[in-house]
Amino acid sequence: MRKHKKSLNRSITIGCIIFLVLLSTFMSIGNYMMHKGYVYQDYQNRITSILDYTKSHIDANDLKECIETKVESEKYKETLAFMDGIIDHYEEIHYLYAILPLNEEETGNVMSVLSAERYEDRYINTEGNLYLGWISNDEYDSNTAKKMFEILNGDSIVFFEEKTEWGTDYTGAIPIKDSSGNSVCVLAVDIDASSISSSVLRYTLFNLGLVALFGVIFIGLFLLWSNKNITKPIKALEESACNFVGHSHHQRNIDELKFEAPELNQDNEIKSLSDAVVKMTEDIKEYVLDITSAEKLVASMEDLANHDALTGVKNTNAYYSAVERLDGDRVGIAIVDLNGLKRLNDTYGHDKGDVAIKKVSSLVCNIFVHSPVYRIGGDEFAIILQNHDFDHYKELEKRFFDELDKIQNDSNLKDWERVSAAIGVAFLEKNEDIDSLFERADQMMYSRKKEMKEHNNL
Repeated sequence: MRKHKKSLNRSITIGCIIFLVLLSTFMSIGNYMMHKGYVYQDYQNRITSILDYTKSHIDANDLKECIETKVESEKYKETLAFMDGIIDHYEEIHYLYAILPLNEEETGNVMSVLSAERYEDRYINTEGNLYLGWISNDEYDSNTAKKMFEILNGDSIVFFEEKTEWGTDYTGAIPIKDSSGNSVCVLAVDIDASSISSSVLRYTLFNLGLVALFGVIFIGLFLLWSNKNITKPIKALEESACNFVGHSHHQRNIDELKFEAPELNQDNEIKSLSDAVVKMTEDIKEYVLDITSAEKLVASMEDLANHDALTGVKNTNAYYSAVERLDGDRVGIAIVDLNGLKRLNDTYGHDKGDVAIKKVSSLVCNIFVHSPVYRIGGDEFAIILQNHDFDHYKELEKRFFDELDKIQNDSNLKDWERVSAAIGVAFLEKNEDIDSLFERADQMMYSRKKEMKEHNNL
């Protein structure tokens, strides 16, 4: 079984890991965004409650007069004390204040109206406390001043995040309007938001850990299941198929073409595939058997069509097919003709004449062993001289007549067994065709036959 660059088990494992990574990534991003939204929504709800509660205790008309006169009224002092109580109650509040934007310059752009302080800062460490009419130096940049103008001229709460030297604050600001609907100042609260990112990150990492843990457990169980129900059965089927291919390659024994199906306990598509492969190999075996039988039949029919039934040598049909394929300068044909066949048939019968024909055929085949022999007539044979026979035809011709002399002088043989034959040999000349070559060989054979009659060799 060959080694795969990427096995199925490895591919499934990598796919599961990629799925877990993508799942963890997308769920982490989703959890991060969702939890961050929840946290900020919670901050906004708390800020809104603080601003609404504080705003409900502010007399905007009195506050407007205080801003204009820079004199703190009794209501102003009560409001400031109320705001101090709020900031003391909520530890997460950094600042609770009211300001009036003056311009959009880099300095001197905001005036303090109300500034809540914790008890210690209000009455012990008073340095740095802001009072009514205080003008900022560089505490607010021009962009913040511009934003305050937009809030002052608006109607709703605006939320924004800003970084300060003490950390990150999440701010909510709302305009304070007098009874005539004119904007008096901006009421704002800053809540410490430094822990938002870390809180959201911890929550996200916790969920990521849970997803990764359950993902690893799920993937482990899935890999065990897939190995038992998918990977292992497919591997077994592959091994059986590879063994079949290796065993059947160049296999000439049809009975050896057998597929050994793996033992599969699951009744699913893989089992169905294994059964299909078994059936397919059986069909292939039957198909090969049919082809082999057909080839043997064709070969047998071709053999019958191209061989002489009496002598077993090739017949006239095979001879003409052979001469059509002859090409080149080294072409020679020998024609052999049995002498006295008519006399043997008339005297002893055709069966004895057949014995004489087979006797001559056997003699020709034994002499010209390197060349094909054809029976082209009742008592006539043709030999297409090749290789050794072509180069030594003189020696073979002499041997042919020597063997005939032995047969003629053998007193132990019957009359029809003491055969005699004439032979004529011709070689292809330049610009000569095969028909002319055959005629010359045939003429030479008849010339020899005539000589033999004249010397009473028949």
